[in-house]
Amino acid sequence: MKLEGNYFQIDALHMGAAHGVFYLRLLPGCDVYRGHFPGNPVCPGVCHIEMLRECVMKLVGVKVFISSVKQCRLTAVSDPLSCSELKLTVSLEKTDEGYAVSALLEDEEKTYMEYRGSMAVDL
Repeated sequence: MKLEGNYFQIDALHMGAAHGVFYLRLLPGCDVYRGHFPGNPVCPGVCHIEMLRECVMKLVGVKVFISSVKQCRLTAVSDPLSCSELKLTVSLEKTDEGYAVSALLEDEEKTYMEYRGSMAVDL
């Protein structure tokens, strides 16, 4: 399932040569929250990672897949009701297979995810 447009939307994007800053809005009506958890929606960490992958594809203009995760720290619980607006900062370094990716997902008060890993071009 593609998460953009269902789980989140991009409100603004600032792109550079090897980085991007995404201003994101979580969409509380997404089906994900019906099961995770009814009446008390919590953002699944795997959805944060997929959201990152979809944003990286916007930056590089090609389909990528996660080839390795060196570090992924989910440092706080997020939910679409109390922290619906997030900032995702992504730094990229070109590699032979694709990209080394570093990312930080946060709002004004908390950091929700720190990520370092590799994403390869999906041929």
